[in-house]
Amino acid sequence: MKLITKTIFYYLLISMPLLLIAAFFSYHLIRIEVRDGTDETLLKEKSNAENLIKLNPKNDPVYLSADSISKITVVNQHKTGSLFSDSLIYDKVEKQDLNYRILRSYYRSNNQTYLITIAKPTFEEDELTEGLLSAFALIIVFLVLGFFVVNWVLSKTIWKPFYKTLEELNSYDIRKHENHSFKSATTVEFNQLSAALNKMTEKIHSDYLQQKEFTENASHEMQTPLAVVKATVSLMMQSPNLKEEEMDQLQTIENSLRKLSLLNKTLILLTKIENNQFQNNEIINLKETVTKIINNYSDLVGAKKIQLEINFESDPKIEMNPMLADILITNLFQNAIRHNKMGGIVSISIKDKTMSISNSGEPLTIDEKDLYIRFKKNDASKDSLGLGLSIVKSITDNYGYTISNNHHDSLHTFKIDFI
Repeated sequence: MKLITKTIFYYLLISMPLLLIAAFFSYHLIRIEVRDGTDETLLKEKSNAENLIKLNPKNDPVYLSADSISKITVVNQHKTGSLFSDSLIYDKVEKQDLNYRILRSYYRSNNQTYLITIAKPTFEEDELTEGLLSAFALIIVFLVLGFFVVNWVLSKTIWKPFYKTLEELNSYDIRKHENHSFKSATTVEFNQLSAALNKMTEKIHSDYLQQKEFTENASHEMQTPLAVVKATVSLMMQSPNLKEEEMDQLQTIENSLRKLSLLNKTLILLTKIENNQFQNNEIINLKETVTKIINNYSDLVGAKKIQLEINFESDPKIEMNPMLADILITNLFQNAIRHNKMGGIVSISIKDKTMSISNSGEPLTIDEKDLYIRFKKNDASKDSLGLGLSIVKSITDNYGYTISNNHHDSLHTFKIDFI
């Protein structure tokens, strides 16, 4: 959930109950005020009726309104006091029951007790109350809508530096550190965030340069000793006085040296790829490159009795460094052969600017998401360095290509979109 959405949600969570409570009390306060006004009117009319009795006392009923509801009558009771009440009375003009506010008051004059009944319809007051409540509801709606608009405007203005910083952070590339800088802002908190991110990225970049320098130096420094040791072992193996046991030991050493030398070269290659040292791009014919690599490994394919399925639906051209294009496709093809079973299937297809390589290997013993991690190897490939797919991922990331993998119908498939 976005920050602005959370803000609006919590605002509504707090404000809506408060607004409803305010509406409830406002309704009752308005009702009380309107009723008090009606009661004051009834009391004034009662006072007028008392004056009428004083001036013209009669024993017969006196009707004070055309509907005969308000009237003065003589009663044989000695009562005093007044009483307000509400009642529904049928109105002949409106032809419906209407709410009335009724005042019944006993008044004694000239040894006679009079009952003064004053009735006033309250539909006007009810309409006034409904109108005020409608206005209040409209105000609430405008308040809520106004809050949404204000927050939307704020998200586009006050929060703009935050989203700009977030965008720069998402696009940050440690290899292009010099092109990134988190700008300062007028808001103190955003300014502190930018300063902290600048400090953090400077530290990350410094550590990255040190690690890169160490990797480069270590790899290059290892080449000469490895070559010397390898040459020495080769000379020793040519000695006619070696026993069979000694020959086996030297063979083991040579195999380990070969693997170590390959590992060193691979790490140097990864470093060069990550440092973007392969700059000379050319237009590569993907179909021709794949065909050339397939031919180079025809003996290995035949040795494992692998059934090769080729489906080229298009002949796309891509812009890449030729060496990296060969390394990319070779590693994927080698991976499909190495992790395949005897008499298995390798399927290669090209459609538009997408290449897929599938193989019928054994199920993976590691998570698919770990395939591109360096030195992560499937149990079925103990002799592998565990760097082939890491190189593939580095090359695709370097060019902005997308690589994906899945396992379906007993086939492991790697797909690259050269877009």
